[in-house]
Amino acid sequence: RDERPGKFHGGSNRGGGVNRWDPNGRRGAERPAPAGGKLDEEGHLWWDETSGVCTYFQDRRRKWPFYTDERGKEKLVALVKANTALRARNMELMLSMGDPDSVAQEGERLYVEKPTLRGEDNVTWSFNEYGHPGLQLHYLKLKSWQRFTETYALLERADQRGLFDEACAAAAQSDGRPMRVVSIGGGPGYELFAAERFLRDVKNVTKLELYNTDIQPTWQGYSEALGFRFKEYDIFKGDLLHTIGVDVVDFVIISYVMIYVASTPGNPAHEAVCDMLKSLLERGVRAIIVSERGEQQASCKMMEQRGVAIERLMRQDLGLDERQVLLLPPGTQLRAGPENDASTTGLTFPNVPFEEHKIKRGGAKGAGGSQTKWYS
Repeated sequence: RDERPGKFHGGSNRGGGVNRWDPNGRRGAERPAPAGGKLDEEGHLWWDETSGVCTYFQDRRRKWPFYTDERGKEKLVALVKANTALRARNMELMLSMGDPDSVAQEGERLYVEKPTLRGEDNVTWSFNEYGHPGLQLHYLKLKSWQRFTETYALLERADQRGLFDEACAAAAQSDGRPMRVVSIGGGPGYELFAAERFLRDVKNVTKLELYNTDIQPTWQGYSEALGFRFKEYDIFKGDLLHTIGVDVVDFVIISYVMIYVASTPGNPAHEAVCDMLKSLLERGVRAIIVSERGEQQASCKMMEQRGVAIERLMRQDLGLDERQVLLLPPGTQLRAGPENDASTTGLTFPNVPFEEHKIKRGGAKGAGGSQTKWYS
């Protein structure tokens, strides 16, 4: 199998667990470094000039390598550079709490152990944990890779179907308003960072308004350091357009939020969120762009029952996969996307999110459920 960038073949790509490092039981054995030179402080990003292969990791222990080429490397280097300002902001917050090493250590415990997730609150971290500077440090160090690359791949898949054509044409008009993109539950803003670079560099959109929202207000400083407007927003309360102060938005990005707010049919709060999202589509939002962890999302069926069109962007020949979907106004017709293992053709970050586990389990005939332990 030729596994060089540009030679990836759908779910059989390297990355996401195929090449997990195995020391064969040798205690103390050092994990071999990828080829080339390290491009970041923690060793999550590597570039081999000879082969033209960029290796990067999204997990804490750097067990699961992903691969891209020079164009992907340039985008990840930009991410590392942008994260420098966020890390500086984070250090200020940790210093305000005392010894930064102790704060970071406690944050790592919260990040890894996820004590609230073990309870009955149906959230990864509590409101206070989510605002802990030590936890935020590890979020910046680790989630940056996942949220940026997954969002960028999601936008590329959506573009293959023509999602942005009309909005880009409208934004190009001399008297047109800027294209507006809002992220719900965006934390520091990595989803918008991906959207900005994709729309600006690939789609040549020069007039952009980017708004980040989150229930945790301490993300504001980080978001503003990336150059984005920030508004505190609870998806269960209030009106999104009123919160950000505009009458129309083109695209809404929701990453790893729906499972907590729109996953239980019959739950009044979850049903209300689905109603709210449908109302956004009725008020001019062209698409709600969704990333999630599990391959089957109850929210998709809940939205379809409301007449909302669902475009599933991941390959479906190996079983239902709703990790990357578009929620669209009723009747919306997009171009047909690539089929089967061609679903990763042309992607800057192939095999993101990873798909080879579906092949290993026997595709649609195998056991369901995605394997996501590597994210921690």
